[in-house]
Amino acid sequence: MIKKEYNTINDFLEDASFKNWALQQNGTDISFWDYWIANNPDREELVNKAKDLVLGISFDKNFVSKAKVSCEWEKLEAKINAKKATPKRKVRYLKPLSIAASILLLVSVGFYFINGSSKVTHKTNYGEILNIKLQDGSDVTLNSNSSLSYYKNESRKVWLTGEAFFQVDKKVVTNAKFWVLTDDLSVEVYGTSFNVSTKKKKTDVFLEEGNIWLKLNNGTDKKMIPGNYISYSAEKNKILEDINIFNPTTKTSWKDGSLLFENLSLEKAMEKIEESYGYSIVFKDDKSKNTLITGAVPITNIDICLKAIEKSVDVIITKKGNSLIIRKK
Repeated sequence: MIKKEYNTINDFLEDASFKNWALQQNGTDISFWDYWIANNPDREELVNKAKDLVLGISFDKNFVSKAKVSCEWEKLEAKINAKKATPKRKVRYLKPLSIAASILLLVSVGFYFINGSSKVTHKTNYGEILNIKLQDGSDVTLNSNSSLSYYKNESRKVWLTGEAFFQVDKKVVTNAKFWVLTDDLSVEVYGTSFNVSTKKKKTDVFLEEGNIWLKLNNGTDKKMIPGNYISYSAEKNKILEDINIFNPTTKTSWKDGSLLFENLSLEKAMEKIEESYGYSIVFKDDKSKNTLITGAVPITNIDICLKAIEKSVDVIITKKGNSLIIRKK
């Protein structure tokens, strides 16, 4: 069903027919939107921004040759067989910062063994997202610059540094628990979907579905229900935030290649870009720092991401070395 009102970028992004028009995939949708745009000239700017985002969210699947990919995977499989490891994995890449980085991502996809063959560790670099299938059937999406470790005979207890989204397979017969451990707390799970982030010397947990218990390092237990978001710092020995999130995609959209902001300061929004790509953020004025941003931006391509932010909040973002310099127009 086609929506009748399109007043924000998200209105367009949430409409499948608009995406078909942007990608030129369906004749009926193309005809409809060509007609709609011609009769709604006041929405042209919104349409163009939304189209940029749709195109930007598409992954670049051809930046490495098939022969190179095949060669590297054969090497990887040989190493895995030699270690008699079994985890299955699927890798997705964000657009790398350089050609050298893309080669590095293929050669070292973040899978290695420590302590002989007893412990398995998955790691991601800046600009990489990794899909992992654990031995118990659970799925994990590991964000950039993150690591996940577990003993190969006990994959229902994992150690996380960075950020990951978990879809835990519930064991109905044994009712076995699943544990996520960080420097600040432990997450006790039976079967559910949730997001954990350990950035900025704290641990943030968002529960999308099911029920979980947090065991904080100060000895306190905390039960969470769907929609809860809790941020805890062991260093400060306190809960920094305990709120309900009404739009879960603001916390989980990263796993699908985009970031969704709702009335967030540009300073806070750029922290997410810093985490994904490793850039240092430099604001040249307080006005741009405190500007509020609402909407979705792609993180699969850093250049399109920055362009979308520039359009959304009317700023200029300049790359200089490992820094992003931001100023008002």
